[in-house]
Amino acid sequence: MAHDPALRRHIDARLNVLKRQRQSWEPSWRELSRLVNPRRGQFFSSPNQGGRGAQANTAILDPTALFALRTLVAGLMSGVTSPARPWFRLSIPDRRVASLAPVKVWLDECVERMRMVFNAGNLYSALPLIYEELGQFGTGCAIVEFDREDVIRLYTLSTGEYWLGLDWRGRVDTLARRFMYSYRQIEARWPEHGIAEISERARGADADTEIAVLHMIEPNTGYEKGRLDQTGKRFRSVYWREGGGQSAGDMDGEFIHCGGYSQFPALTPRWSPIGNDAYSKGPGHDALPDVKSLQILKKREHNAVDKHVNPPMGAHVSLRGSASSVLPGAINYFTTQERGAGMWPLYQTAPGAIAEVERLVSRTQATIKSAFFADLFLMISDMDGVQPRSQLEISARREEKMQMLGPVLENLHDDLLQPLVQRTFGIMAEHGLFSPPPPELHGYPLDVELISILAQAQKAADLGTVERLWAFAGSISATRPEVLDKLNADESIDVYADKLGAPASITLADDVVAQLRAARALRAETTQALQAASALAEGAKTLSETEVGGGRNALQSVLGA
Repeated sequence: MAHDPALRRHIDARLNVLKRQRQSWEPSWRELSRLVNPRRGQFFSSPNQGGRGAQANTAILDPTALFALRTLVAGLMSGVTSPARPWFRLSIPDRRVASLAPVKVWLDECVERMRMVFNAGNLYSALPLIYEELGQFGTGCAIVEFDREDVIRLYTLSTGEYWLGLDWRGRVDTLARRFMYSYRQIEARWPEHGIAEISERARGADADTEIAVLHMIEPNTGYEKGRLDQTGKRFRSVYWREGGGQSAGDMDGEFIHCGGYSQFPALTPRWSPIGNDAYSKGPGHDALPDVKSLQILKKREHNAVDKHVNPPMGAHVSLRGSASSVLPGAINYFTTQERGAGMWPLYQTAPGAIAEVERLVSRTQATIKSAFFADLFLMISDMDGVQPRSQLEISARREEKMQMLGPVLENLHDDLLQPLVQRTFGIMAEHGLFSPPPPELHGYPLDVELISILAQAQKAADLGTVERLWAFAGSISATRPEVLDKLNADESIDVYADKLGAPASITLADDVVAQLRAARALRAETTQALQAASALAEGAKTLSETEVGGGRNALQSVLGA
């Protein structure tokens, strides 16, 4: 496949379509990059432009949006994927099988090994970049690759350097991107590329010269199940030079590298996808009008302060050409005839004008913070009134505001976290990094469940329902004890532990509980039988020692001896 003119024509044509579909999004992306965070977003105006070092904060007079974006990133990082605590667990759809002891032990072991892989690699340095792109542009992107040193490695992409395509179900199944690579990097990463021009330059003075490389990952139309080569991969991956090289063969369909993936390797979270759009709007789009207004208001605020503190001055015409100064402590010399001719400010700003502009600025800043959910993540520190508030009030406010993030968490689960865990699990399983699964798991797909702080806050209402139900039943049981027969205590414990995100090792599996209860019942029966036998023996002894007359004891009398 390294030389395939038909495939080259196919991917060139498809890339042109993806570029046309993305064009309507680019104007707003450029404004967001210019006004919120110029370090994010890669937009190339020429074929060989790398775009690095060209970003500047020249259009930003008030960085409120940038600081609010940082708060959003920190809140998502600590609340959804904190490296300091578990944030996911594995399960299967069948709760009966999932509650079996061998299944629970194996799933817990897999989760622990995956956490070790996450901590050892660059996941927790890549996730903030994904969240930053997600909050600013509404769409994030990263590629998860197998790494011989860290098992997995994430390569984050910035908006503007990639194009996305959807399948018929609205899921992203195509990724094309453009990046800069030097000849030396190409030679080191793909030594089997077979392009003489690249090999020659990689060993010469042009080794560090960068060229634009295009990469496309798309469904493999020639997929054949069971094949061990590239045809047996569900997704095709090809690299080639943008615009071709000096050799005619490259223009005729010569690729730098061809490969494939069993799973789609890209993570493409979208803040709130709508319809058949491959991209999404996010908090940055919601805040963009206010961000523009804030820059204008800030400029006017500065002008108002300057005019008030250092206003333009008017002077009598007789002072033209004479030395004069308005600096503090300066001395201006006048003749007797010019004594009445002085200088005066041209503007007399109203005392409340600056305060009114400041109020407008404050209101606009508050709106921008709300658009980026900064008020949610800084809820306690920004709470009005006497500090600290009661724990009940804090919990109530937190539960109320967390409901606003419900749809976002669902999108993060479907587009980012679940594919990340499944992709990592597939890589680790392919390289034999898990112990053999128990036979009970055969045929069941794995489910990924979030147990992060934000996910638990979303489930807090369910915990309150369980608690209130048992409290209500307890109040009735004082007069009607049989009402407790209506409640399933074991199921209540399982539901409560599930909503809390408690480790599976804390609660025992149903089969283990059944064995413990059977053993306890057997011990109770044995103890009861022993007690009955002991009571019978004691009674027999008492009868044998009791005289009833005639030299016979009570036992002999009963037996008729």
